Amino acid sequence: MSRPDRVTFGPGAFLLGGAITVLLFGFPHGVTGYVFGIPAALILGMPLALATGILMRPVRDQWLHIVAIGGAGLVTGFLTLLFLMGTHWHTMWGLVLWTGFCAAVGRLAVVGLVATHEDGEHTEHVGPTADGRIVP
Repeated sequence: MSRPDRVTFGPGAFLLGGAITVLLFGFPHGVTGYVFGIPAALILGMPLALATGILMRPVRDQWLHIVAIGGAGLVTGFLTLLFLMGTHWHTMWGLVLWTGFCAAVGRLAVVGLVATHEDGEHTEHVGPTADGRIVP
């Protein structure tokens, strides 16, 4: 028996969180930050964040969601630097931390846009709802 989903989110919240993450990441680095940040976010970061968000739906505590998405950002930053720098990724380890921080801030920014449900308030609907939220 699976636990009920207590947190649901729509594409608007997901895309806004991703956009805030990328904007924040690239801001101190200028054009270079956006040139590398946007492809990394689209190819690796957003799929990892989506998978993390889906796995975290049974967890109602929003702070745990923020920490988990920050962790997905750390993984994104690490794998991107590993791909770009090879074994010398550690020379830019601060970017890994910055990526995780930006992902956490992006998730924090959309806390008000996700729907949280009590145990008795969840409906047995499969697929997207009329307002665009993702419900299993």
